Amino acid sequence: MDVMEYLREAAAQHGPSGHEAPVAQWLKQRFEPLCDEVTIDALYNVIAVKKATIPTRDGSAAPRVMLAAHQDEIALMVADILADGTLRMGQVGGVDPRILPAATVTVHAGQRRLTGVVGATPPHLLGAQAQRENYRREDLFVDVGLPAQRVREWVHVGDLITLNGPATPLLNDRCASKTMDDRACVGCLLEAAERLQRMGHLCDVYFVCTSQEEVGCKGAATAAYAIKPDFAVALDVTHATIPQSRPDTTVPLDAPALTYGPFIQHKLLERLKAVAREHGVKINTEMAARGTGTDTDMIQIAREGVPCVLIDLPLKYMHTTVELLDTRVLAECGRLLAHFLSDLTEGWDKDLWI
Repeated sequence: MDVMEYLREAAAQHGPSGHEAPVAQWLKQRFEPLCDEVTIDALYNVIAVKKATIPTRDGSAAPRVMLAAHQDEIALMVADILADGTLRMGQVGGVDPRILPAATVTVHAGQRRLTGVVGATPPHLLGAQAQRENYRREDLFVDVGLPAQRVREWVHVGDLITLNGPATPLLNDRCASKTMDDRACVGCLLEAAERLQRMGHLCDVYFVCTSQEEVGCKGAATAAYAIKPDFAVALDVTHATIPQSRPDTTVPLDAPALTYGPFIQHKLLERLKAVAREHGVKINTEMAARGTGTDTDMIQIAREGVPCVLIDLPLKYMHTTVELLDTRVLAECGRLLAHFLSDLTEGWDKDLWI
């Protein structure tokens, strides 16, 4: 897979939580040449099924493995239209107001796409105390450059506002853009699906691009209930090391991170580590003392419970328009996934709980 080409296209898609239909259709088309069946469910989860290519010796049903990465993105929403035609903002998911001043955005006004800028009162016009404080979302506004009357004709409260951040290649195989969280990990699924075209596997693989993760992992919960997987692998981004970050809160940018903790099935984790060693995939590890804050948390409690492992893709500057990653690590995540599935043998679950 051409990782940079994928990231450029992914960053150009609009799909805030609860409004994933356009990006879901785009992803459906990406998975169709690689899988046997691709559907979009009622919550816009994209579910791409790749049937087992190796039959079980006793004729039993193939194990079902769910791979999950979320397609939705953080965004804003029109909360009010002011007298001068500027817009106040609500939010969809966790948007830090500190990243917004001077940003460019797209206002989704029906079929129109209006480019806007996020403005704020200049520091020259603020009092001394206000100059020392961070902007709040309530202090900011979107200016689309139109007369107030035209804004009121075209824009309505509740219209979406998405952040602009095209994929920007950097040196050393790095790339920065919006929506790396978590469409970069959807790219890992595509990389794995492409590799599995040339590899045998005895499991039915369900590649799931989940919806509504940024507002509570709702898509993962419903998809896991419908699929009823024997086990699942979730993929999401994690914080990469930046200046002044504490070592226990970040991981190096140079390799996938495998998570351990109470929500992770430890025997599956050991199997994943063994596969990484066998195939020369460099890994980091990190801890989630309680919940992981990812789709894992909802998948593992679906129905009677689903054994889960979590692969994290290190990312700098999370929840901004310049989320930065190493494209080689994205490809390595896909390679690790493909080998994990291809190396699965009958009896994989015999010692899972002992």
